[in-house]
Amino acid sequence: MITLKPLNELPVEAVSELWNQAFEGYFANVSMPLDRFIARTVNEGLSLEHSFACYADHEVAGIVLNGFRDSNGQKIAWNGGTAVMPSFRGKGIGKVMMAKNIEYYTEQGLDIAYLEAISKNQHAIHVYEKVGYKIIDRLLLLSCDQLNRGNYPSTNQYQVVKGLAVDAVALPFYQPGEVWQAQWQSLKDGESLIVYDKGEPAGFAQFRRTFNSSGKLLGITLYRCEVSPGRIDGKAIMLTALQELWGSEPDCKRSAMNIRAKEKALIHLLEQLSFKVSMEQVLMRRISINI
Repeated sequence: MITLKPLNELPVEAVSELWNQAFEGYFANVSMPLDRFIARTVNEGLSLEHSFACYADHEVAGIVLNGFRDSNGQKIAWNGGTAVMPSFRGKGIGKVMMAKNIEYYTEQGLDIAYLEAISKNQHAIHVYEKVGYKIIDRLLLLSCDQLNRGNYPSTNQYQVVKGLAVDAVALPFYQPGEVWQAQWQSLKDGESLIVYDKGEPAGFAQFRRTFNSSGKLLGITLYRCEVSPGRIDGKAIMLTALQELWGSEPDCKRSAMNIRAKEKALIHLLEQLSFKVSMEQVLMRRISINI
């Protein structure tokens, strides 16, 4: 018998340990200490009340983390991680757990659900497809060891204003997007660069900087870099933002997180700057949950 128990009914230490144990031997190392688990839960808007531990005959068998948001009048769900304990893998637990999670989405009146899965994890992708998810794009994680600064053009034409990630929301061409971790709610500690052309907003970038305990810059991660629709100078606008983001900073880890494969122009520019793909995920969506 498979049952689900809300994670808010468990001590947070037990939830963190369950996460680490369920993802043991996964395609990527996503284990984390308790403080990082708590920080991720808060930063990415995950809800322990709406997330579950899975039990098979009263023995813990897996975990599923959920986040809910309202977006453009729709109720959106995001699966922030689903995993089965090693001793229960290969027994169909994952499919049952996902089916029960979809039932819960329906009860909650959710309209659209998203999740990401590592492209190599074909078994998990198959399970998600069985419960109604469809692949709508690929997401690329890119990183750069040594920036190719020779590809930066002159940026005298544009003006760049630095601010908070949420500042980009006020732009007339800003859209929430379908990548949960790139939405402003997941970037409350993030920053933005807004590119102006003759006083008019022409594009923006959203990013996050990380520092060590001494305040030294460790890394800069780009989440979005977009241009106002209809601009014929999109490449120059994006390069202006990227130059401002990385051009004058000292050596640090540089990465671009979950960039959609359909953003071919941005990916091409990142490759010109010596970024390489380090991991690929699929972006999956399930619609009409409450129908």
